[in-house]
Amino acid sequence: MTAALLLTAAASLAGCASRDGIRLPGAAETVTSDKAFALPPPGGPSIVNVVQHSFNNAVQQDIYLFTSAATPGQNELQVTFFGPVGLDYDNRKDLGYASVRDSAVNSDMRRALPGVAMVRSGIYVQNNYGPFGYATGKSAQGDTCLYAWQQIRSSDNARSAFLNRGTVQVRLRLCDSRATPEQLLRVMYGYTITGTFPAPGWNPYDSAPPVDPSLGRTGNPIYPVIGPNSPGQLPPAYQIPAAAPASQTRGPAVARTPRPAAPQPASLPKPIGPVVPSPTSIGQNGQATTSTIVVPVPN
Repeated sequence: MTAALLLTAAASLAGCASRDGIRLPGAAETVTSDKAFALPPPGGPSIVNVVQHSFNNAVQQDIYLFTSAATPGQNELQVTFFGPVGLDYDNRKDLGYASVRDSAVNSDMRRALPGVAMVRSGIYVQNNYGPFGYATGKSAQGDTCLYAWQQIRSSDNARSAFLNRGTVQVRLRLCDSRATPEQLLRVMYGYTITGTFPAPGWNPYDSAPPVDPSLGRTGNPIYPVIGPNSPGQLPPAYQIPAAAPASQTRGPAVARTPRPAAPQPASLPKPIGPVVPSPTSIGQNGQATTSTIVVPVPN
């Protein structure tokens, strides 16, 4: 009897609990593309879907991008914001913070591109948000693949407990069957971060750079057009154009009668005989005078 009562009570409790519906254990949700924390450059790749994960200390978005490659996996731009997420997420778990280090990059790259031999670039590169790293490789399906990573954070000198706080981490995985590594790398140079925390003091982009000291100083002209000319030369947009030829001037076309060519004088025969110079002599007034020499006609 006691066992039957216990089973009945357990069934009743289970029935009451089931009325609340199914709960998702995780904090993942799909958001629209206009709420993406970062946007690809103009020209793509386009955004297919955005999955957002909310934590007690961060918000992470997996921005899935269009792909036509045969390599297994999905092109993805992952953006993670560390900062004050608000009271709505206080009951969530923390996302373990770790700086983007070489050891972590290698493991992340293997998970994103399993079986693809990736070669890390040793060239220093940077975009509008600072330096970043990348690796390229060729998959067994013949696709060109790129994995890039970047951490955006204010410098230690500018960061304090109340100013320039927060961190943004970006990871990009791209594979394409027709693009070159340089074309895939264009995404890292052209993407734009659109998300932010409204909390005061959250600024992972460091302090604003100082004003150029040449502003307002004499002897430093600034032109609205930047051209290949060296300093001190006027850009092409400000050079005075040459006068247009008469044939390009506006107006009705007028038929002109060609002028006759001027008659050329007949050429004189070449002189025959020796060249006799005209000697000079000094006159009584001290001026040089020229005497006339009569050459006799030969017999």
